[in-house]
Amino acid sequence: MRKKPQQQRAKIIVENILEAAQLCIAEQGLLQVTTPKIAEKSGVSVGSIYQYFENKDEIIQELLSRKSEKLGLALKQIAITQEGLAIEEIIPLCIQFGFDMMKADSGFFMEILKNWHGYNNSEAAQILEKHFYEVGLYVFSRFFQHWSFETLKNKSFVIINSTLFTMMRYVSSTNFLISEQQLKKELTLMILAYLEQDLHQC
Repeated sequence: MRKKPQQQRAKIIVENILEAAQLCIAEQGLLQVTTPKIAEKSGVSVGSIYQYFENKDEIIQELLSRKSEKLGLALKQIAITQEGLAIEEIIPLCIQFGFDMMKADSGFFMEILKNWHGYNNSEAAQILEKHFYEVGLYVFSRFFQHWSFETLKNKSFVIINSTLFTMMRYVSSTNFLISEQQLKKELTLMILAYLEQDLHQC
């Protein structure tokens, strides 16, 4: 951001700008969004927007960073509050949470995912990956206490990234040959088989 809002009034203006950007993306598509359209939707003048943001891309980056932080914290909350569940239950629960979040906000995330190549190295992507990676470390360390930290780190990285990539591909496409529930089942089986293989090798 060009300038961080300090006063409450300024914070409200920035929130209005970000909310308007989200609506514009969901309604019109990411590539059709412009700063004047965001200004019209938010009721904030273009000049005022430029006090806080350099351009449209900076608005979208800030919006994505905030949403990634919220999403990551929500997933952590699920992992913490479902400690009594077996790993066979936690995995599909987390996958379903991911699907639900990707389809939330009137198609906002769906539109972002269609253009994810432009954001996969962004701050938002790093925030999301960090939270999901930490969830993986937390969950798998409970069930696989014999793993060294290096093994835990490597396994978590592979599971989280391969699962996320497949889910993102699925949600952003319209021609997958299996249903969401079937994909959730297959991903769960794949992860469990990967973990089970490690158990047999130990």
